[in-house]
Amino acid sequence: MIADSPTTLKHNKRKPMKLEGKVSLITGAASGIGKATALRFAKEGATVVCVDINEAEAVAVASMIETAGGRALGLGVDVAKEEAVKGAIATTQSTFGQLNILFNNAGLSILKPIPDTTEEDLDRLLSVNFKGLFFGCKHAIPVMAEQGSGVIINTASELAFVGQPLYSAYCATKGAILAFTRALALECAPKGIRANAICPGPVTTPLLQVEFDLAKDPSAEAKSAAKALPIGRLGTPEEIANVVTFLASDEASFIVGAGIMADGGRTVL
Repeated sequence: MIADSPTTLKHNKRKPMKLEGKVSLITGAASGIGKATALRFAKEGATVVCVDINEAEAVAVASMIETAGGRALGLGVDVAKEEAVKGAIATTQSTFGQLNILFNNAGLSILKPIPDTTEEDLDRLLSVNFKGLFFGCKHAIPVMAEQGSGVIINTASELAFVGQPLYSAYCATKGAILAFTRALALECAPKGIRANAICPGPVTTPLLQVEFDLAKDPSAEAKSAAKALPIGRLGTPEEIANVVTFLASDEASFIVGAGIMADGGRTVL
């Protein structure tokens, strides 16, 4: 019998999982980028705590992961409430013993001209998009610092770099996330915690579809948005999940305080 060559042995080995043994918490995990990332994290060996204001859908995503043989937990959480975020992180630590990856992804958008944007609109955007993310970091940092390691990924946007009519308040929250992430990274790096931001462009999510539905012809609006991108199409949640998974993994160990663009080339126009 001919012995296996080194090449054959290499091919017979199980492909290593990028996040094996890690415990992650993802906000906005019920749909879109959050859901795609939860499924990808699980595929890469991570335990996933799926957090969303829609508890039923968060639990459903967790059930999908468990059915596929992974470990997961679904929690209904309003990230605009600090005690709720604090509780989710405490539950993660008490249930799974650690927290290695925090993906602050929950967010919403409100499309209005500046004069029509109410104080309530602004407060809601700031509470979910920025304060919820801030609360996540605030309560995850002590856990990760005690462990001596951790990864925080914040969802900003291409609109942290460029403007767009009717999105002024939304742009402000995403710009704040990018600035905050830079400061966060500097504060946390000495503790062994890496912090970065992902900046998606137009992606086929329920949130984007709601925006298209505001147009007189939603289908035409979607086609126009896709045509405006150098790549000629909208992004998918799975494509963003790929980037987030990389940032969460040890392969990105030298990336600190970055705003990683994934926008189909829109911001280089």
